[in-house]
Amino acid sequence: MPITHSKNLYCLIIIAVLCTMAAAPLVRASDTKIAVVVSQKIRPYLQVTDGILDRVSQKASDPEASDAEISDPEISDSDVFFLSPGDDLVTTQVIDRLITGAYDLVAAVGPEAASLVWETGIPGKKIYAAVLDPDAVSHIPDDACGISLRIPVAVQLYTIADAFPSFRKIGLLFDPNHNQWFLEAAAAAADATNAFGDRSIHIIPLQVRARNHIARVVTDNLADIDAVWMIPDQTVISEKLIQYVIKQALYKNTGVIGYNAYFTRTGALFSFEFDYVALGRQAGVLIIDYLAGKGCRSVSPLFETRINSQVARKLGLEMEAGR
Repeated sequence: MPITHSKNLYCLIIIAVLCTMAAAPLVRASDTKIAVVVSQKIRPYLQVTDGILDRVSQKASDPEASDAEISDPEISDSDVFFLSPGDDLVTTQVIDRLITGAYDLVAAVGPEAASLVWETGIPGKKIYAAVLDPDAVSHIPDDACGISLRIPVAVQLYTIADAFPSFRKIGLLFDPNHNQWFLEAAAAAADATNAFGDRSIHIIPLQVRARNHIARVVTDNLADIDAVWMIPDQTVISEKLIQYVIKQALYKNTGVIGYNAYFTRTGALFSFEFDYVALGRQAGVLIIDYLAGKGCRSVSPLFETRINSQVARKLGLEMEAGR
């Protein structure tokens, strides 16, 4: 009799365990640990970091995750490290933590962080985010993946042309020592067959090799162009110069196209802008995909555009309907 009772008890225990396992939620893949290294504590980098952390934690906290998502890695720990420019002690401490932290992936926000992450040979997967020109950052290999802050030149030109159907001649203000490649890419995009329907667009080079050349080059060409296109350029990068170009352009009934919100706030006609939190979420998607074995890739950044409607009306510009 005791033996029979014992067998019955074991059977009941096994049945109870099986029932518990059946009722329990599906167990996700093994937890994953990442680190985010930030170049410095400035608002855009902080916003990108917030976006990354928001996105990588979103799936783990989603009770309605699909069965397909269950196989993706659940990121249980996300450590953030801030670099301090010029402080070697902080840099050394960060490197030590990264090497000993056994991270599955390290995300670098900003060029200084990206250079450090690749230079020090930190183990594990790596991506970069919020780096304007990855090719110009030391130690980043050609096959590194991430999200730069560079919108493809052709995409920029098509966006401008789509917003302003009357534009035919766009003056590109640049220093050929830094951005000759940009001129060539813009000219190639403008020459693409049927790129703009029945109209043609010409890129007029406004070349400057020193800051004291800017005033003359701009004023000599304003009468012959529909807009001045300003891009990130070491020679043409001060707020005073931007204000000067915008003021002179408006005086000649010409608009300025810029590359961040400061331009339209200052009186430019149009600007390309970034939502840095959205960029961080975009990087978070890359992180999740990379950790899930879907490969490492580099993608163009998400961006927004803004038209200064007051300036557009002042200039009497025709704009695409709905803008």
